[in-house]
Amino acid sequence: MRKVIFISVCLALIAAPIVAAVERPVAPDVRVILEKSLANEREAIVRYTAYAAKADAEGYPGAAALFRAQAQAEHIHSHRFAQALKERGIVVPPEPAAYKPLVGSTADNLRAAASAENAERDGIYRDAIDTARRNGDTEIAKIFDETRDTEVEHANLCTAAARNIESMKQPKTFYVCPRCGYTTDVKLPLCPDCMHKDAMDPVN
Repeated sequence: MRKVIFISVCLALIAAPIVAAVERPVAPDVRVILEKSLANEREAIVRYTAYAAKADAEGYPGAAALFRAQAQAEHIHSHRFAQALKERGIVVPPEPAAYKPLVGSTADNLRAAASAENAERDGIYRDAIDTARRNGDTEIAKIFDETRDTEVEHANLCTAAARNIESMKQPKTFYVCPRCGYTTDVKLPLCPDCMHKDAMDPVN
């Protein structure tokens, strides 16, 4: 009898790590919205990097800094989406074929960026939050909620810059939360979006 109990305990100890290693399940429509959002952020990184180069070339270092800050924020978002997929046992889609954004003047790019961010606010990320909540995935819903807050602030910053583009000829510093990507032009002691307490990263 003791031998049977000993064997049972050993089997239980062996099986425990296996159970702990099982990935968290994810609803099919949550997976779709995660993959779609990842692709969206990857394109945004390329687009804002190109916008920053154009702003530098046109003599708008302030706008270039804003676009670089946005690119950094989108990189954080894409990392969070990719990590969420990995944690749920889903293979992260490879980087797509070279994406070539349409690049106009800095003024046009600021307006285009504001429009794109507002569209994300009212479209993909609002749908993503609803989808995650409908499936009871509160963790993913929170990630999307924080991402949406960042895109709202991006739209506000781009709109303000477009309205006063002459001020963008001066160097400026923006701050990006290393955890959620929240972006601001004010140096803050912590992130107002995710409450991350470490210093926000300056971007010039």
